[in-house]
Amino acid sequence: RILRKTRKIKALHMTARITYKRRHCYATRSNKIRKLRLPGGKLGIQYVKKKTKGPQTPSGDHGKIHGVPHLRTQKYSRKHLAKNKKTVNRAYGGVLSGGAVRERIVRAFLVEEQKIVKKVLKLQANK
Repeated sequence: RILRKTRKIKALHMTARITYKRRHCYATRSNKIRKLRLPGGKLGIQYVKKKTKGPQTPSGDHGKIHGVPHLRTQKYSRKHLAKNKKTVNRAYGGVLSGGAVRERIVRAFLVEEQKIVKKVLKLQANK
């Protein structure tokens, strides 16, 4: 019985009213908070940063570049993030996604094949 009462009290404590520390009191995209328990049983808030889409390929059709962290633009600077964290170990590492690189390679291969086929057809036509 005592255990049940303490649980109820804790639940009531968590719904206590809190006040924003900065900006305004509206729940907008840039003013998101997380409620958390502070030492001493007090209820406090923590401001949550916006989530980012992360680095994308320039063409946009292949989407995200895997292996590169999703950070705010300023955090990609040399001061905040090392160079090896911004790239992936392959051709066009931190610039194009794997799918985009694969498509480029296949397209180049098919273009070369097409040239060879045209050459062969031209030689056959001459005979």
